[in-house]
Amino acid sequence: MPFCNNCGRYVSHDFVRVFGWEGEVEHCLDCARHADIHDGAAAR
Repeated sequence: MPFCNNCGRYVSHDFVRVFGWEGEVEHCLDCARHADIHDGAAAR
């Protein structure tokens, strides 16, 4: 199960596939704004 590296919440495999980097995400929709996720915050 994938989790957000920032807040520890569960994220779906599809979220990781689309917004993550190398199977991980740095921020999720619970700890970052939608605009930030769209701009790559999840992959940083």
